[in-house]
Amino acid sequence: MRARLFSLLTLLMLLQAGYTAAAREFTISGCIGGTGNSGIYLYRFYGDLEIKTDSAKTTPEGCFTFHLNDSLPPGQYRLIFNGNRFLDLVFNHGDISFSTTLDHLIDSIRFTVSEENDLYYKYLKFRSKSRYRIRQLHKQLKSFPEDNPQYRNTRQEIMSLVKQENDFTQRLLNGRENYFAARLVQIDREPQPDPAWSQELRNRYVFSRFLGYLDYSDTLLLYTNAFSAEIISYLSVVTALWPQPDSTAYGFRLAAFNLLSASGNSEKMFGFIKSYLIRGFTRLGYIRLAEELDNTSYRDNCFTGALTTDASLHREMLTGKKIPAFSKLKGCTNQQTDGNDAGLLIILSAPGCIWDENMRHNVMQSLILSPYGKYRALTLTAEGTDIIPVNDKENICIRGKKEYAKIRRIAGHPRAPLLIVTDSGGTIEKTAGSWAALLNGSEL
Repeated sequence: MRARLFSLLTLLMLLQAGYTAAAREFTISGCIGGTGNSGIYLYRFYGDLEIKTDSAKTTPEGCFTFHLNDSLPPGQYRLIFNGNRFLDLVFNHGDISFSTTLDHLIDSIRFTVSEENDLYYKYLKFRSKSRYRIRQLHKQLKSFPEDNPQYRNTRQEIMSLVKQENDFTQRLLNGRENYFAARLVQIDREPQPDPAWSQELRNRYVFSRFLGYLDYSDTLLLYTNAFSAEIISYLSVVTALWPQPDSTAYGFRLAAFNLLSASGNSEKMFGFIKSYLIRGFTRLGYIRLAEELDNTSYRDNCFTGALTTDASLHREMLTGKKIPAFSKLKGCTNQQTDGNDAGLLIILSAPGCIWDENMRHNVMQSLILSPYGKYRALTLTAEGTDIIPVNDKENICIRGKKEYAKIRRIAGHPRAPLLIVTDSGGTIEKTAGSWAALLNGSEL
């Protein structure tokens, strides 16, 4: 009996030794000149939580080292020092080594180890200079009348700088799209409207395209504080676009369901966004909206039919097929385009599904200023279906039950709404279960 017990203990010790040997360790080492002999703290993020991970003492030269193992998740980590000074790093299960100075944290930072952080700070440095110049030019633009040559030159310079920033970012991320740093770069991107437009038009443009830069179903985004900040930024566009209390409630509801639908392939992301929004709207006093969100389930048939992975796989099979009764559908719309014989953007309606109403509101609010503005939009529903237009611009097309059934048969998922984009001949180019999914991957 004792021999057997001894053997078991020996086996456990060997297993533990093997596990310890297998565990990998990584270092974050840096020197921040000017900090002196002080404490430095390492934090990581989960959603909107900041989690203290480690602490160290700096040398007189401001140098320090942290040791991390692979049980810690990849993500955005933050160094806090000298009171409230901080520096963000990308930890992706690799060593990091850098140097900088307290007076010029970002401008003087140099990475000797960590390609990801080198990439991230190249972006931050370029963006900082570009955005500073763009802000200056925006102020300058307001001082000129529109017919002044200086106005046209300033507007052109702004648009040129925006293009340069987009081109630089695209080159920087080319071949590195799967880096964790790429997520932080993409989450920082935002639509840049024409500076000559009115403020309302610029706000509408930003709202219509805001969700097109990021995969909101990516659970690794939870290991940054940028994701919760992204949600707040999106909601701030709502308050600018719909400033009156009643209209703000409408905008918040539209934005909330946009965010939930954008997370469609991930129940975990759906749950985080839902919980975060409920807490926020409750604090702001939008109790009815918070309760509506609380009653919205990822497992709801209408949601899963529109937005989850299985639905996405089915929709991909539709690309390249002909939409039935296309000529009759085309006759449903009298919408004018800018001279192009564009195809159709069809909202295949599913009355009674919360995502149906949300989708239709989105298309009507955002279509003209989106990459799909050249398409003629119509909402397709079955004969005799009671459907109320979301506004006076919505083009309701009521076909016979047989024609509607043919289209539904090819599209599948009868309990969920669907967006179908066709070319001018009726061939399906793209499908999506939400406005956010349609924008994702489009040329923004």
